[in-house]
Amino acid sequence: MSDLILNIPELLNIGHCRAKWKGAVPPPGKPIAGVSTDSRHVKAGELFVAIVGEKFDGHDFIGQVVEKKVLASVVNESWYAKHKNRFSQAFFIVVPDTLVAYQEFAGYYRNKFDIPVIAVTGSAGKTTCKDLITNVLKQKYNVLKNIKSFNNHIGVPATLFDLRPEHEILVTELGTNHTGELERLSYLVRPSACLITNIGYAHLEFFKNLDGVAKAKMEIFSSIQEEGIAFYNADDKVLRTTKFPVANQYSYGIDNPADVSGRIVGCDEHACYTFTVMDKQVHLQLPGRHNVYNALAASAVGNRYMLSADEIKRGLENATAGEKRMQVINVHNLKIINDTYNANPGSCYAALNTLSDMQVRGKGRRIAVLGDMLELGDFSKPEHEKLAKVASQFKINALFLYGNETRAAIQAAQKLSFEQAEHFETKNTLQDRLAAYLQDDDIVLVKGSRSMRMETVVEYLNSLFKDR
Repeated sequence: MSDLILNIPELLNIGHCRAKWKGAVPPPGKPIAGVSTDSRHVKAGELFVAIVGEKFDGHDFIGQVVEKKVLASVVNESWYAKHKNRFSQAFFIVVPDTLVAYQEFAGYYRNKFDIPVIAVTGSAGKTTCKDLITNVLKQKYNVLKNIKSFNNHIGVPATLFDLRPEHEILVTELGTNHTGELERLSYLVRPSACLITNIGYAHLEFFKNLDGVAKAKMEIFSSIQEEGIAFYNADDKVLRTTKFPVANQYSYGIDNPADVSGRIVGCDEHACYTFTVMDKQVHLQLPGRHNVYNALAASAVGNRYMLSADEIKRGLENATAGEKRMQVINVHNLKIINDTYNANPGSCYAALNTLSDMQVRGKGRRIAVLGDMLELGDFSKPEHEKLAKVASQFKINALFLYGNETRAAIQAAQKLSFEQAEHFETKNTLQDRLAAYLQDDDIVLVKGSRSMRMETVVEYLNSLFKDR
């Protein structure tokens, strides 16, 4: 990757950052090779920003990055006052708060690029939607997207620093679990278009209710450019009646009137759907009915940015599942659905629906291994109870539950008609019991909130059965 179109003197001239140069020679005017907050991966010629995080403080690794011959390190004033004598030959940019400076530097850099910026948010489906939009747009444009789920106060600036002159469009996912976070991220990226996938029961511990979720998501429009575009799901009951703060609005949907309408044609044995959009029939490689909505979102964006129906179809059909997102793994005679990146009620219902859509062979069964859905606050008990009821309605054969919050689910499940429903205090016990229960042709869905780390169950099953 080429160097940034940015140098240190520019950063020192961003007045409100109050950045000061500390070094034996004047700040170099050559371009910065890159910007990193990770001492393990920073390279010579790059700028290292020492972020103070929950688990690590980047200032603790200044000695290591200095040895790597970084261009300079961005450090807090308080740290520099205590440690400057230890690093008298090193180069520093000293600021009141490194996180704020990192974000402001990124926002300044973003403003060098006069390209469309499409920001994606929502309660579920953000990453897959962002990936599908990118896959469609790259049929015509050079597109930069944020990697994985780099959608927060550190990940979004990292994406902005990846911008280069050859990029024609930026597609970035913006996430939030607290009021005010999307407003800050919107300020950094200055989107020219915003897309909201849905409004659902996520992070209710902080947003309190659905209105609170909707209000937080609408912060994405706080720094939208003039003549900006709002893309939204017309089948979402909240978004359908929302008054967006922009004149240009573009909807997509299946059941309600929309600018881009889809019609479901069918579903194959792997739960991958075929649908029509803009007079083209599209067959997705991504399992799940919910991914038709993500594909329609990408179709709407592609259509607005002047792609042909054939280009949109091609971009949708060659897209594959991301890591830990409806990722299907075939091992021995089992099918494992790794959907362990995160979980909230909406995404869990979609995953259970997908499991229900998958055809089992022989005497195979549908089994859901579910960890806690976190950050639901007072809604946790009723939503976990509902989770068991939804699984029953989708005719899931067995439930294996793990975590404190899923105790409510097992209480509800015991009153329903599951072949097997168990709750486990430890993951090891769950894994042992699950391994003993499984038989040929079973399909196993594994899902839970990020901190439950349910992917370890997938890793266990993969390791156990791969050599059989």
